[in-house]
Amino acid sequence: MIDPALLNQLPPLRRARGDRLYGPGQRHWVDLWKQDGVWLLGRRPEGAAQEWKNQVDKGLAGWAPSLWPRRLEPLVRQLVSTVVAVRVFRNVDRTPDLPVWRPWDDEPAPTGAVRLILPTGPGQAVAVAFLSDWTGPIPEQEVTSPAEAAGLVHAAAQVLRFTADPKAVEARRLAALAFDRHLGPLGLFVRRGIWFTAASTQDYPRLFRLHLEAGFLLNPDAASPGVLPTELSDGEWQAWKAAAQSCSQGGG
Repeated sequence: MIDPALLNQLPPLRRARGDRLYGPGQRHWVDLWKQDGVWLLGRRPEGAAQEWKNQVDKGLAGWAPSLWPRRLEPLVRQLVSTVVAVRVFRNVDRTPDLPVWRPWDDEPAPTGAVRLILPTGPGQAVAVAFLSDWTGPIPEQEVTSPAEAAGLVHAAAQVLRFTADPKAVEARRLAALAFDRHLGPLGLFVRRGIWFTAASTQDYPRLFRLHLEAGFLLNPDAASPGVLPTELSDGEWQAWKAAAQSCSQGGG
């Protein structure tokens, strides 16, 4: 669960782009949170706003049945091969308490049912995939707005696109190598794919604060992972390493 006391340490933002958040006085922070993957493809994801606008311009911002959930299922089958059904929920609070599936994670193949983390941007709708070994009942499709459902379809398509894109694959590989080189030896974080978690949540508020002071926004939920950025300069990797070293050595 997000700790508001941590997140409220971030000053009011003026704008955001890509992996960076911009506040007052020319300050900026590298976004290692990405709102738990909702902004996985950056704070201004390509096409997401346009897809929303298309549906809103049609008057489809309110709850109503649509064909979008049906269009989502074949895309999810390409992401998780054993899917037998996909259900859309209006928001995460209405979603069953299930394990989470994240793109570009090295976790073993999921079983049962999973809540999908997709880069939906401003959307709140959530997709759940029920897999071939699921033995429980499969709920009815929850009616959400066509704009929300279209956002899920767009997000799944974008994940598929960037899964296959050679440049994106290489960027993720290089980010993982850089993380392992700069952060790995310190033992402060554990990486899995492009995601990383704190090796220990003990004194996590201090870890969060020291990173924020150094210009890096960690996940304000100690139990949830951060995301490796793919656009960091060598200087930024060094700055992250220095912040992590300060945490490891008892600074702050």
